[in-house]
Amino acid sequence: MPTLISKEEALARIVAEGGQPACLMCAVLEGRVGGIYTVFEDERVVLMLPRYVRCWGHVAVVPKAHVVTFEECGDELWLHIQSVAFRASRMIESLRSPKRVYNTSTGSNTRELTQTSRHIHVHVIPVDSEEDRPSDVFTWSNGIWVGEHDEWVALRDEYRAWWQRSLTP
Repeated sequence: MPTLISKEEALARIVAEGGQPACLMCAVLEGRVGGIYTVFEDERVVLMLPRYVRCWGHVAVVPKAHVVTFEECGDELWLHIQSVAFRASRMIESLRSPKRVYNTSTGSNTRELTQTSRHIHVHVIPVDSEEDRPSDVFTWSNGIWVGEHDEWVALRDEYRAWWQRSLTP
């Protein structure tokens, strides 16, 4: 069963795993900050399970190229990111049956912040409570869910199986 930890504990764990890299997303993709649980990958993006989440089942679509601004990202890559995020939303609806699914880009061109990074990416987040609003989901003030390695592998494998089935006509 995933465990709820405090924002402070989550931030301390992240620093202990990989310091304070200039770009957290690049460090995650390069394996410099803990493990990575990849659901899908192609030449342009990685769909992964973030290991510190507000809602269990959350995934993120991260471009492999370090892009900070939408201008750098460009139309073609942005459309691809959104296409993967759309499929990931369908996957979460199918497997988790949430009340709703939030999709949001939280990249920042300023600095590394909680739940954002100097690297464009899109979060796909299942929301299980009808009362939850974006301000509830996009804060770490109420704690962060973490899992054990086996829990991440089980969730990743469940998502991968759906992803493969969805490719079959």
